[in-house]
Amino acid sequence: EPVTDDQLYILLYSNTDTGRIFVESVETGRQEEFEYNGGTYIYDRYGKSVTMERLTSGELIHISYTDSKVLTEIQTATETFVYDTVTRFRIDNEKDMITIAGSNYYYDEAMIVFSENGIISLNELSSKDVLCFRGMDKKILTVSVTRGHGTVALKNTDVFQGGMVTIGNVAATEITGDMVLEVPEGTHILSVANDGYGGTMEITVNRFEEVSVDLNALKGEEPSYCMLTLSVVQENAKVFIDGVLTDYEKPIQLKYGAYQLTIEAKGQEDWSGKLVVNSPEADIKIDMEEDADDNSSDEEEDKDKSEDEEEDKDKPQNEEQDKDNSTDEDKQEDEP
Repeated sequence: EPVTDDQLYILLYSNTDTGRIFVESVETGRQEEFEYNGGTYIYDRYGKSVTMERLTSGELIHISYTDSKVLTEIQTATETFVYDTVTRFRIDNEKDMITIAGSNYYYDEAMIVFSENGIISLNELSSKDVLCFRGMDKKILTVSVTRGHGTVALKNTDVFQGGMVTIGNVAATEITGDMVLEVPEGTHILSVANDGYGGTMEITVNRFEEVSVDLNALKGEEPSYCMLTLSVVQENAKVFIDGVLTDYEKPIQLKYGAYQLTIEAKGQEDWSGKLVVNSPEADIKIDMEEDADDNSSDEEEDKDKSEDEEEDKDKPQNEEQDKDNSTDEDKQEDEP
């Protein structure tokens, strides 16, 4: 008869080549190894049969097994919470507390942080990471890095000091010398511009790795200019570039670099933002209402991450709430 274990386990690692998994008991901290095969029933938290490939390190599970430690059933725990694709969080190492969506959760030294198939320390996480938190009640048991970060080291920055660099969706950053920037992993467009010099290049950032970029390769031989076509949705708007009223009815010639762009229109709050020019031509359309909302959201996101005031219903605390957060793939599989 299979042994039905009531303990809650953390899935540490599974090897689909050898058909073995490694787990740790939440209650005792004891680590064990089990075998699984084609006769092992595997269920996700919604009771749907899945393959072992669908379970990842950090999952919280219940198991049944034979005396010879062959698994007969693996069930993803339903009494736990899963808070997936988290980008806004704050970690307080002094209080052993993590704030997610305005709510505080605690952790202890037994919490495990997973990155790919390895275990890392809590201090290796970055605000640029996308995380998945799992736990029970208000205690976080595991953290999994869904998307990590790497670093970009800028070299030979003399010509560009005081200018701006943008990498993917990361906000424009002033270049202050040879510097290292944290960037989400993935492929990004890096752009630099200052005083007539600049350019773009594609870079690939791998998790926990550093990419070195020689800005001399983007300098060019002589100062370059951009023909900027600017349009504003609001009528009779006034456009100021570095504080100078500018006629935008025709293309504007600007030397490669960074500029302060300000727009005024009757009945609208003034709009301002950083304009980085580093291409021969550019076409920009601004809707002061939409962009004002975006800027407001960006400012809120830059505030302390504990001030996120999302509703409690957005935090999946149990099985019923988690069902609303199932992936599109899961929902498609449920459809007849």
